[in-house]
Amino acid sequence: MKPLFMITGAVLIFRAGCSRQTVAHRAPTSPGAAELMAHYGCPTCHVIQGVPGASGKVGPSLNDLAQRSYLAGTLQNSPDNLVLWIQHPQRFHPGTAMPEMGVTAENANTIAAFLQAQK
Repeated sequence: MKPLFMITGAVLIFRAGCSRQTVAHRAPTSPGAAELMAHYGCPTCHVIQGVPGASGKVGPSLNDLAQRSYLAGTLQNSPDNLVLWIQHPQRFHPGTAMPEMGVTAENANTIAAFLQAQK
């Protein structure tokens, strides 16, 4: 009985090792920037190139955002400031129409990178 248990255990360990290699080569399953923006409601207020249904008229168009000098009129346009603005607009401009949406740091980074890459 012991040899069978040891063989079964060895096979399971071997298969677990193979599974890890397979998982490491798979494409990431986390949502992309367009899906994240849809999740947080960005298309409701903004026009965003590459985001289906993003034709809002409440906030400014986010097309060509990387070419602007300022974010929200007063923040220097940098990737770090954009991430902070996406996460906490009310902290920078209390009363702004852009609500706090509970965007995580990771998701804000993904969204900011997408917007900064738009030309």
